[in-house]
Amino acid sequence: MTAPQAGAPAGTGRHARMRAMELYRFLQQQGFGGRKACRELVDYGLVELDGVVASDWRMAVTPATIRTLRVDGEMWPVLALPCYLMLHKPAGYETSHQPQHHLSVFRLLPWQFANLGIAAVGRLDVDTTGLLLFSTDGQFVHSLSSPRKVIPKCYQVTTRHVITPQLLQQLRDGVLLHDESAPLAATLVEQLDEHRFNMSITQGKYHQVKRMVAAAGNRVEQLHRIAMGALSLGELAEGQWRLLDAAELALLGYPAPA
Repeated sequence: MTAPQAGAPAGTGRHARMRAMELYRFLQQQGFGGRKACRELVDYGLVELDGVVASDWRMAVTPATIRTLRVDGEMWPVLALPCYLMLHKPAGYETSHQPQHHLSVFRLLPWQFANLGIAAVGRLDVDTTGLLLFSTDGQFVHSLSSPRKVIPKCYQVTTRHVITPQLLQQLRDGVLLHDESAPLAATLVEQLDEHRFNMSITQGKYHQVKRMVAAAGNRVEQLHRIAMGALSLGELAEGQWRLLDAAELALLGYPAPA
């Protein structure tokens, strides 16, 4: 796990973070469990705020002023809710809370996020790697997942056979897939070498990139999402996650809540 900068949370809830609340309620908001569990964490001396062990779960805290939070010996970034994050998804994980044949991608995130109702923005196939977004903001998840939201998604495609100019041109012009009434075209096609090219699409059809490449006469061996809109995966290591900030949300055309 890549821990974000403590005390510099992404996003939102600025006014809520300036309000004082009881410590156990703050721990609940950070995903550490229900009321009883959060009170016990304090009673057992497992909560440190700015390096000082908290002794009273009733104490008033202001989230915006907390620089470091350690619970049961582990540092935890102070989250401003709702929160938004990116993950570099490895192969072999299903984008589901209830996976059928592989591990859930949610296992790559800290367990606290499950208590916050985090959801993935769309999904990536089990064998597809790269950029996957998550949020506790249902409106954000719905907006970016909606077919009406036109956000280019860029993939690095590795093919079985050597790439030809004809293949690339077919993808630019559009290919007709089974069960589709009109051809689907890539918005960007850029060759990298004999077996790799970048390809952007704005739709989200089932196995779309793989099916388009197959329809154009080749086969996808590896598929890796490198960007959504102007937001790129960057240097985030495989299997790691990090929070998004307001500027990165703007790259997706989504204003950070005040």
